[in-house]
Amino acid sequence: MVQELRADDPRRVGDYTLLHRLGQGGMGSVYLGRTRAGRPVAVKVARAELVAEPDFRERFRREIGMARQVGGFWTGAVVDADPEAERPWLATEYISGPSLQQAVVEAGALAEPAALRLAAGLAEALAAIHKTGLVHRDLKPSNVLLDRDGPRVIDFGIAHAVQATALTSPGDFFGTPGFLSPEQISGAQVGPASDIFALGAVLVFATTATGPFGEGDVATLLYRTVHSEPDISGVPDAARKIAAMCLQRDPRRRPSPQELLDHLTGHGSSTSARWLPQPVHTLIDQHQTALRTALDVPTVADGQLGRTHDEQTAPATEPASQEAARFRTSRTQTLLWACVTTLVAFTISGGGYLLFPFGFPTGGIYTFTPLMIIAALLFGAAARPRHTLDVAADGLRFSRGRQSGFSSWSTIARTRVIGGARASVVVWLTPGTAQPHPSGYRPYHGGLRIYPIRGSFRRRRREARELRAALAWYSPHTYDSSP
Repeated sequence: MVQELRADDPRRVGDYTLLHRLGQGGMGSVYLGRTRAGRPVAVKVARAELVAEPDFRERFRREIGMARQVGGFWTGAVVDADPEAERPWLATEYISGPSLQQAVVEAGALAEPAALRLAAGLAEALAAIHKTGLVHRDLKPSNVLLDRDGPRVIDFGIAHAVQATALTSPGDFFGTPGFLSPEQISGAQVGPASDIFALGAVLVFATTATGPFGEGDVATLLYRTVHSEPDISGVPDAARKIAAMCLQRDPRRRPSPQELLDHLTGHGSSTSARWLPQPVHTLIDQHQTALRTALDVPTVADGQLGRTHDEQTAPATEPASQEAARFRTSRTQTLLWACVTTLVAFTISGGGYLLFPFGFPTGGIYTFTPLMIIAALLFGAAARPRHTLDVAADGLRFSRGRQSGFSSWSTIARTRVIGGARASVVVWLTPGTAQPHPSGYRPYHGGLRIYPIRGSFRRRRREARELRAALAWYSPHTYDSSP
């Protein structure tokens, strides 16, 4: 979780304002930063002793260049870096979720379906990393962040640059005992197979809450890794087979990420949108709430989106509330148009039946009748129940007349703002979730339209833009930006 900045911590790095300290790793200190447009990023600043190494900047530059090429769904992307700064730094996508370490400690070990989904996500992440020629070298539970749609692997792309330096004194090493491969400990050549060994160790931890080599001091864990067989007796059957494949002492006998994915597909790993247990979803919600608090987003006016108190650093599309952004359908404009249409109908027709009881002027009836039909439709639309939608930190609150409903973000698989004649906010719930919505909402390709976007063309376009910004801000991982 976030900590206050220390007196000696920088307040700004590159174009990023540093807000809080997130922790410290092998490279240096990690901070929660904010872009000039208001997006959160994780900023890692190198330790001073690393900078003193003769070739560190060149290695850092090369590793970051390769890390920028890493794609895939399950990695935290590198968005910026400066190897020439006084203390080199890099900025990565900020993922607002608990680490696997925190989730297991606070919510317990994962059940087998979730563990297999975790393994598949990690295998895809390693495939993307290895494709660029990188090796992570420090895959461990604290470097795996959990999100609603799958795991994310962080802190890749700097391991080689850091490991290649003389970190401190002879005998020191880079990595985490219990998750290091035997070849990393013995000083043999390290390749992609080392990451596969670490994946197996992470899988054991996820399902048993302890690593494959137990607990103990550094020397004990290193000795067990090189000389003892891993303990995978408590791992569920299908996950145990995967772990055993990965934890082979000989790196040549370990599978590649693609082979792992083939094996996991054959064993029916979970494809459910809701892959994590409820306690972990609660942790994700807590992290997202803490992020909004850390970014210091102020209060919103009813139905409005606006800038933060700092006009220079906040985005124009950011919801100006950490509580909720409220939207309401307006009936005033519809009622006004109904009255105007009625008045125009009577005026054009010469007053209609009231002024000409024995008949219309020539052609009057052909104008009066369609205009009155339009007016009747507008009066009917104005009489429809009013819709309200609150996009909030904990989920979506919506009402239709006197009926109301609520869906927390943990029960929502996808949100989308659709355009066209029936522009609406549509939600898709995770499988198995009971429908909490009031009656009268129309279905849309498996989802429900919970809020109609009405009014003039300019109003609809403005409100659609504001709704998209609110959904992307409060739940970026469920928001579908498709038009």
